[in-house]
Amino acid sequence: MIPEPATFPEPIQPTGMLAFGSYPWDQWERAALAGGLGRELATLGRAIMREASQHCWCERLQAECGWSDGGRAMLARALGQPVRTAARWNWLMQTDGQRFEPWNHDEYHEDSPCWKYFRAKWNREQATAPSRSTSSPITSNI
Repeated sequence: MIPEPATFPEPIQPTGMLAFGSYPWDQWERAALAGGLGRELATLGRAIMREASQHCWCERLQAECGWSDGGRAMLARALGQPVRTAARWNWLMQTDGQRFEPWNHDEYHEDSPCWKYFRAKWNREQATAPSRSTSSPITSNI
């Protein structure tokens, strides 16, 4: 269940200097936890929302990372497809919003066609990497 709209930071304004824990990404994380998202994925979502703003990701990625709707679509996606969402968010973190490929950190434009190749390579590597071990499931807020 997605929390009532009043629990979301809306509208999102430029952040400036706010008190610790008062930023939109902090508000989003609290709303996500209240909505039943597991702590690990909620924390990753918070980081994604923050990085999109702080690192001036392109407008399309900022919208994907909650800046156009107070994070509602982000939370719905995370609740509905937690594994795919975690994979996408980890990819965005590793590439700083599709700016730097994750191996040599060479810079590319976020709309470059090379990202399709890079993402396929990344997916292959992740599929063969040892599975991560966590003490709690990524999808539940226990």
